[in-house]
Order: sequence, then structure tokens, then C-alpha cells
Amino acid sequence: MKLIIISEFPCCRLGLATILSEVDPIATVLEVKSINDLVDLKDECGKIDVVLLDTPMQSGHDMAAIAQLQAIDGIGAVILIHGQDRTDIVRRYLDTGVAGVVSKRTEAPVLVNAVRLVLSGGRYVPESILAPDVSEPEEPRAVFEDAGLKRLTRRQMDVLKELGRGASNQEIGTQLGIALATVKLHVNAILNTLGVRNRTEAAIIAYRAGITRASEPA
Repeated sequence: MKLIIISEFPCCRLGLATILSEVDPIATVLEVKSINDLVDLKDECGKIDVVLLDTPMQSGHDMAAIAQLQAIDGIGAVILIHGQDRTDIVRRYLDTGVAGVVSKRTEAPVLVNAVRLVLSGGRYVPESILAPDVSEPEEPRAVFEDAGLKRLTRRQMDVLKELGRGASNQEIGTQLGIALATVKLHVNAILNTLGVRNRTEAAIIAYRAGITRASEPA
């Protein structure tokens, strides 16, 4: 098992490496300064299970860095360590398909559990995203979501549960034994019925409704 930390700051790399040593006694934790350094290292270390990308507090290149990592063969999952508190930005990160988004303010045990969850095949979604948005009236939102859920078919509810676990369309098809084209139809129907824009928002509803538990791996 190999875990790679990417951070331009030596102290951050050391701190994260110390925390990640608690993930698994057999895990190998490596540190690099940049994605280019990772590419050079990867030829030597082979398959990488999880990459933790530490982003600067103010950066406009996060999305490009995520896409660059996801294009590299042999990387199992990417977890973003970020300094943004805005919910809309965190949701944009999740929409890129990363396996987890963890705030720089997160306590060490939470980060350890997040990495363990990702290693088990799950997806870590921060509590700030799962919690109701206090800037909007909670009751009307809950009533609307409940009405949308009641209009879903049993199979669409199954698909929604898998969406909440961060599963891809291919993984949903394998898990439920249905064709990929059918999965896509169900996902589109779910988004339209719930009135949400993307899979991340659908997953949030699944968590809030108890359809998917926050600790449940994919």
C-alpha cells in the first residue's frame, strides 16, 4: 500500500506524513513537492493507492492539478487537502470526481479515517457539505426533497444509494446488475426528479435522507 503526499511546503509534508503513519502499519508514505516529481517517482514505486494533494490557501490551479493527477495511470484515488470554507467551492471539487475533500482545519483522526475510507473503496464527503445550508430555510428544502424522493422508483432509489457512496456509473451497473446505458437513464431521471444539478447534490440528499450512511464505503 502506497500513499503519496504532494505539497510544496516541507513542514506540511512532514506533518501529513506523521498523520498518515497511523493509517496502516504496512503503508508506505512518500512525499513529493510537485506533480512532476510524482511522475518521476512513479516509475520507481509503481502503483499508488492514494494521492493527497495539499493545495495553497489561495490557488487558481486546483482544478487543473486534479485533472492532471487523474490522467496519470496507476493512481488509485485522489484526496484534496484544501483551505476553502465555501460550500460551493467544495462541491466543485467533489464534482471533479476526487475520492475525498478534507479541510486543512480537519483534526488528524478524521483525516486518518477519511484515508481509510477511501482505501476501502468509499468516498469522503466533509460534514459541512452533508449538513443543511443554514442560509436557506430548512423546512421547505426538507419538504421538497422528501417529495422528490417519493417520486423515485425502487430501482432509482437503489441507484441513488450508490450515488451517495460515490460510485461511478460502471460501478453502479456492476453492483446492481444492470446495463451502463440503463444506469445513465436512471441517474438522469434522479437528477431531474430531485431537481438537482449534479451527482454531488444527489449524494447529499441521499445522506440527509439516511439512504446512504456517511461512513458506508462504496
